[in-house]
Amino acid sequence: MSDTKKNNTVKPVEKVAKKRSQITSKAQAIGKALAPIKAAKRIAVKKDLKKDSIVAKLKKLLAKKRKHPVFRGRFGVRSIRSKSVEKFNKWRVPRGIDIKWEKGDGTRVTIGYGNPKEIRGVHPSGYREVLVGNINDLKKINKESHAARIRSTVGKKKRIIIKAEAEKKGIKVLN
Repeated sequence: MSDTKKNNTVKPVEKVAKKRSQITSKAQAIGKALAPIKAAKRIAVKKDLKKDSIVAKLKKLLAKKRKHPVFRGRFGVRSIRSKSVEKFNKWRVPRGIDIKWEKGDGTRVTIGYGNPKEIRGVHPSGYREVLVGNINDLKKINKESHAARIRSTVGKKKRIIIKAEAEKKGIKVLN
């Protein structure tokens, strides 16, 4: 009885081993066939990283960008202008003899709050924005470091054409 049990347990194990070897040989054959494709993909990714190095550097700088306080402007805590209206909640230089600067008006704009020159005007995506009004404006864009922002005055029909043309050229559109 013990001999039959041994023989029964050995046979399934041998079958599994054969299947495994067949599977691994097929996988190796597929791997050899796909090797040139994988190598080409790796090279393409490296080229993309080199192209985006400017954008990547700017993204790192943007991550370190300091936060600024809210600059309320000359009508900070006064009820003359409503703070809920965005137009009056922006920075405006205090002028005139009747408007004196008070503590409740918030912090005053000074040179020390400025951002580094490298990241001024850079979109959070890491690209510099270029306003585009027509297809000819796309010719001026460097696709490696600039991104297009379509003007708000452009209509729907022309907007679709501009987006299609930008996609062909590989230019990123922000809106």
